Amino acid sequence: MIKGRNTGMKIFEAISKLQWVLVLTVLVSCEDHLDLEPTDAISDQKVFESYAVANTALTGVYDQLSSYTFDGLYLPIMSDIMGEDLMINSVDNWNWFTPVYQMELLPNYSYIDEPWWAGYKVISDASKIIHNVRVIPDATEEQINNMEGQARVLRAYAMYKLTEFYAPSFAADSTALSILIVTEGQDADSENKPRAALYEVYNQIENDLMIATSLLEMEEDKGFFDQRAAKAILARLYLNKRDWAKARDMAKEAHDGLDLMTVNDMYSGYFARNSESIFSIAYTQDDNNVYLSIPSFYWPVGGYSSMRAHNQFVSQFSSQDSRRNLMGRYSELDPNRFVILKFAHNSVVGNAERIAIRASEMHLIEAECEAELGNYTQAQDALYRIQRRANPAATKSTTTGQSLIDEILLERRKELFGEGFRLNDIKRRLLPLQREEDHWVTFNFSSDDEDYYRLTFPIPQSEIDANDKVTDNHQNIGY
Repeated sequence: MIKGRNTGMKIFEAISKLQWVLVLTVLVSCEDHLDLEPTDAISDQKVFESYAVANTALTGVYDQLSSYTFDGLYLPIMSDIMGEDLMINSVDNWNWFTPVYQMELLPNYSYIDEPWWAGYKVISDASKIIHNVRVIPDATEEQINNMEGQARVLRAYAMYKLTEFYAPSFAADSTALSILIVTEGQDADSENKPRAALYEVYNQIENDLMIATSLLEMEEDKGFFDQRAAKAILARLYLNKRDWAKARDMAKEAHDGLDLMTVNDMYSGYFARNSESIFSIAYTQDDNNVYLSIPSFYWPVGGYSSMRAHNQFVSQFSSQDSRRNLMGRYSELDPNRFVILKFAHNSVVGNAERIAIRASEMHLIEAECEAELGNYTQAQDALYRIQRRANPAATKSTTTGQSLIDEILLERRKELFGEGFRLNDIKRRLLPLQREEDHWVTFNFSSDDEDYYRLTFPIPQSEIDANDKVTDNHQNIGY
């Protein structure tokens, strides 16, 4: 990926070169004759002269979202290995993600640099669509609304993911410097942006998602954002803000009418859509590097196979819990730790989907919010829906107060492990990080300790070098 570090936030072209190749293909197939231009010289105007071409560009933004440097691999895997439940194996890891697991990161590391630019490429291109979609001459009002709604969710989702890594939590400091608010497509002449306060970024995300819910409908194809997905991301946003009532309501609307996956669905793997999928990120051999995929790092064969489950985490599962069987011993691969059997390749190496949002998470958000609101019976009911699906012998909780909240948070760990939630859960609840026993890098610190800064990434040095609105004085604490 060409990041154009010498121009900071000005680096982004309207549409990536890959998208332009697709756009050119559509243009050549049109009945009306068009003079051919180089693929990187096609103007924005031509992109939005046709609904077919503009929709191809929108699909290209989804492809960027699935990039291994963003939500296809880096973000979900880094979130989990910065917690206490999962880890990268200490040997035969080819040095992939080891600085992240060790939480010894510098602003010029690729794990810091690449997700930032990948996220802002999604944000920039989604913004281009939002600003131009209503001038497409041959698009119906329904098509325009759908395109704008999807683009707004894409922008909001990318901004939300960036805040998880590059900003402290809302509970820690809602006024802390966060990421850059970009709502226009960036090019060489664009004005640099300063870091905004976290609450301002959240307001922008919320605004995009609220507009999107009014523009979108419920759709069958979960490879694209729809109204249900927008509500699910709103539920996450409100959960981070501790706006318990709004988070609960959005979560309930997001999972309404969806059946939870069965135990057989679990054992089939989390690499394809199922009954509870809300949004899935697809990555194929054609779109992404074969070995830079979630299955490559998790599955015991056919890739790097370097992810492990911490022994103490595995012990939290009862022997009757079906999810316990998603972690196993493979002595020839690692005699000391558990491999993770949750994410398989789909037929061939590197071909799979990552279910990025699913109904089980929404039920657990509902449970946590009801418990925080003091509605303990409703919280117990929501929690039990997840527990009994995994273990038919489970009994409904009778705990209340903090004990019930702790039980729900443990259930989140057990249900969502490997799906990219642990770092944010620790930060948003201001929980301690306690890595002990067989972790090969251990930590034990609370939110009051200086080391807590390690849970937030630094702003990339490439941004600081190129952006006169972001200086070393604006760098995150600890870096």
